[in-house]
Amino acid sequence: MEFDRNQITQKLNQKGATKPCHRCGNVNFSIIDGFSNIQLNMQLTGAMVLGGPSVPVVKVVCTQCGAISSHAVGVLGLLSQDKGGQ
Repeated sequence: MEFDRNQITQKLNQKGATKPCHRCGNVNFSIIDGFSNIQLNMQLTGAMVLGGPSVPVVKVVCTQCGAISSHAVGVLGLLSQDKGGQ
């Protein structure tokens, strides 16, 4: 999937992600350009695992206090149905 700010904003609104910031109550947010991944580990060893499973996310930042929230791309319905999710 290509990054599309308008599509992401539309999906967040459809899912009801319209509440004020959880830290400061501000109602203005910005979507950070690009995607990120939250790495998943199957054991609490403290070691970083590269190339393992991850959750692709978009990041939304409060324009007042800078608090950042992550939103799973799959739950928003933005993952490709192609093999590999790309």
